Amino acid sequence: MKKQVFVIVLLVMAANLTGCHALREKFVRKNKKDIPPPLYLDLKEYPKVPTKDMYNEYYLFVRGWLQELKIAIKDNISHKRQKKSIDEALKNLEQIMYYYTEEGKKQIQPIYERFVAVQDKIHDPYFPTLGNYSMILRQIERIQRDFEKKFTFDKALQWMQEG
Repeated sequence: MKKQVFVIVLLVMAANLTGCHALREKFVRKNKKDIPPPLYLDLKEYPKVPTKDMYNEYYLFVRGWLQELKIAIKDNISHKRQKKSIDEALKNLEQIMYYYTEEGKKQIQPIYERFVAVQDKIHDPYFPTLGNYSMILRQIERIQRDFEKKFTFDKALQWMQEG
């Protein structure tokens, strides 16, 4: 019996001296290492002078958003949609203006200023209650007519910046 007690005490002392470090490593969770996903860049060179397709895309966007705005005002669709339409049309017009030389920017400046004036009226919080929809519609139609007549790709090519 003394021998058994001695062996047990010896084992307990050996366990205390060596510890349970290996056992602890086995059951304790390790922190996950954050590995960022690989980043792939596809670098392209875009031409300074837009191709006919690029210009026509912005041109059609301006026309489309103006048409959307006219429909939204005629049918009294939500004010939020009217704001979105004029903002998008103006944004696309600015994209077109980016490609123009100073002469071209001077040519389109009156249309741009009329765009901004209409945008200010539409962004007016009291616009839906003013009841001057017909005046705004006529202004939008005039802007659209002037834009479509003077700024097709063939006519605007003379004002495009050289690469």
